[in-house]
Amino acid sequence: MKAAILTVLSCFVLSLSACEKLPFPPVQEEKQEQSDDNGQQNGNENTQSMTMNITAGGNTITATLADNATAKALAEKLKSGSVTVEMKANGFEHYGPLGFSLERHDGEVTAVSGDIMLYNGDNICVFYGSNSWSYTPLGKVDGKTADELKAFFGTGTISVTYSLSLKN
Repeated sequence: MKAAILTVLSCFVLSLSACEKLPFPPVQEEKQEQSDDNGQQNGNENTQSMTMNITAGGNTITATLADNATAKALAEKLKSGSVTVEMKANGFEHYGPLGFSLERHDGEVTAVSGDIMLYNGDNICVFYGSNSWSYTPLGKVDGKTADELKAFFGTGTISVTYSLSLKN
């Protein structure tokens, strides 16, 4: 008797899987893309990196912002204008108060040269050495060695301006 019930159920399942039409069409997400006057795709933030300019002592370097909520909040803040921070040296980084707070998503991180981190929700740190602490990643300096970053920031307190630009 059990064998007969299993056979009937197996046939029923096989007949359902052999059907060509599903009772409901599969749901497909629509992607909204915009194009400019030349038909080029734009407006898709996933294909653009947010780039931050870092200017000190008349020189500018760039950094690519991290893909997280805190870095996006910083980018939004920078869209309304640049931010100048008095940054101090402490041997492995330059750090200073942003003048506003960002939402923290701290985790135990070992920062290395080129890392840009948020500390305590309102301080920005740019590393040319290494340190383990609870930080929220903001980004990474583009293409500079530790020695180049040390030379860029110098040894004391320096006024550093952060501004936003877009690159594809």
